Amino acid sequence: MRQEMSERTHIAVVSFALFVTALFLTAYSSRYPAVARVGNSLVLELTAPIARVTTAIGSGARTLWGRYLYLMSTAKENEALSKRVQELETKLGLLTEFEAENDRLRQVLSFSTDRQLRGTVASVIGADASGWIRGLVIDRGTAHGLRAGMAVLHPLGVVGQITSVGSNSARVLLVNDHSSGVDVLVQGSRVRGVLEGAGEKVCELKFVTKENPVKVGDVVVTSGMDQVFPKGLVVGTVSQVSAQTGTLFQTVEVRPAVNFARVEEVIVLPSSQGVTLGEN
Repeated sequence: MRQEMSERTHIAVVSFALFVTALFLTAYSSRYPAVARVGNSLVLELTAPIARVTTAIGSGARTLWGRYLYLMSTAKENEALSKRVQELETKLGLLTEFEAENDRLRQVLSFSTDRQLRGTVASVIGADASGWIRGLVIDRGTAHGLRAGMAVLHPLGVVGQITSVGSNSARVLLVNDHSSGVDVLVQGSRVRGVLEGAGEKVCELKFVTKENPVKVGDVVVTSGMDQVFPKGLVVGTVSQVSAQTGTLFQTVEVRPAVNFARVEEVIVLPSSQGVTLGEN
């Protein structure tokens, strides 16, 4: 601290001496020009280093200020660009989602048109909240002509059946629920049975006797006999066949054709439509 005060005092004394000398030389120069020139040269030599330091400091300060302004401008520009990028990414995400939804809707409408099915397209808005049944909730109801008992389909196959309806929503019982039952045929052998839900990803084909030929890989389709689903809609594929001693019937497991966890759009058919989808 004392050293800093000593340096400041020294600088002040030198500056004052130079100032007094300059005043003296200015007054003396009128009478003795030659001496004044010598004095001016001396003052110039003494003050030149100070001028250079002052100039350097000023130049450095201007450079630092310019850099600060440039960095502030760059930072604001980067912030604006970041916001713009986020906006564009959000819009791109929405456009991608809209495109995917349009593709799914085209598939549903194409499925309906190709098979001459007159139905109502609906979107899945949730799963059954009770936890007791395997079901979905769709965004169509009595206001759109829906009622309990109607068949619910997907381009990949059968989804289930409407069990309850509100004005703008309906609950769908999935074919893999234990209380579900669909009259079906094994496509190759024409063996008939009732498909019941048996778990999250499996159903069971009931009442198939041992003498009826059923094998793994056989496709199971709707028979149309239940007056709910048109004949010939794919329900699933046989994944396991077994027979226990002392029983008349085989145990036939069927894996549903539709992954219910990934269903987003469905088509709802009037149960009285009675359409037959070819001879399967």
